[in-house]
Amino acid sequence: MNANTVVLQLNIQLPHTAGALAALHDLVRAATAVPGAALSAEPVVPKPVVPVPVVPVPRKASESPRLVLDPESRRVVLRDEPLDLTRLEFDLLLHLCARPGKVHRRSSLMAQVWGMGEPPGSRTIDVHIRRLRVKLGPDGHHITTVRGVGYRFDGADLVTIGPLLSAG
Repeated sequence: MNANTVVLQLNIQLPHTAGALAALHDLVRAATAVPGAALSAEPVVPKPVVPVPVVPVPRKASESPRLVLDPESRRVVLRDEPLDLTRLEFDLLLHLCARPGKVHRRSSLMAQVWGMGEPPGSRTIDVHIRRLRVKLGPDGHHITTVRGVGYRFDGADLVTIGPLLSAG
């Protein structure tokens, strides 16, 4: 069995790998690529493959953040679109985003955002967190549940807290 046969079998068994294999081809010198055109195969990478670390690209100063919270106007913009939040959702998101990476205990969130202690058995915070995650869409996963403790916001590089810059 040669390298072309193995890759063709992978494409049949795992149809979603073709794009990844073609992308890896660009990382390898052309001299090491296995010719597959004769078999009508996509370009492939022979083994062994040396992984290349993926380094996050820092946001340029000219790029706008994905999430902007303006405490003074109490407005939120997500990916250049206004986000409609209730008063408590805004306060909760602002509290989490103002201290990214910090675990916020449920009792602390009730005291700081709601201004009261949490009644025993209350799911109030969980419901509001769930609604926030839904409204944030693909970015909702940045609100992380810390089991048995509370919640943490892990998207510090995605958010800006400050005045909204109006276009024009």
